[in-house]
Formats: sequence, structure tokens, C-alpha cells
Amino acid sequence: MSLKRYKLQVLAILAENLKIPQPQLVPSTVIAKQMNMSLSQLQQVLRRMEGFGEIETDLDLQFNLITLKGLNLLGEEMRTVRTPL
Repeated sequence: MSLKRYKLQVLAILAENLKIPQPQLVPSTVIAKQMNMSLSQLQQVLRRMEGFGEIETDLDLQFNLITLKGLNLLGEEMRTVRTPL
């Protein structure tokens, strides 16, 4: 799977967290389990995403949240998928 697809999956999981009344930081272990990938693989993706400002994470890459930039990217991708060419 491509980095872009992994990133979109992470963003979708983090965005889903915003739908609950009091959103919390999302543990990387939960994300890795939902994506059926190893924690070390996920951490590589998280580092890149944090570098691009799409998420915020702690120093140990254990807890994550989506940023406005990440939400905007996810929204743009969703509109692209829904818009036929």
C-alpha cells in the first residue's frame, strides 16, 4: 500500500475520533490494530505526517490527534473521490 493510502487511513481514524462528545488522543496501538499493521510501520508513517503538519503526536509517537491541515487534506481527498472525472 502507498504512503498516501496509509496517511488517508490514519487521518480517517483520527477524524472519526472527533465525532465523539469529548475527543481524546488516539493511541498508536489502536490505529495500528485498525489498519492491521505493525506499530513500527505505523510510527514511520506518523513521523512523516507530523513533519508535514497533518497530525500532532507525542515524542514517543504513542498518542495522536489530527490537525486542521490534516482535516483539510482528508476533506480534499474525499471530494476528489466523490467527484467523477
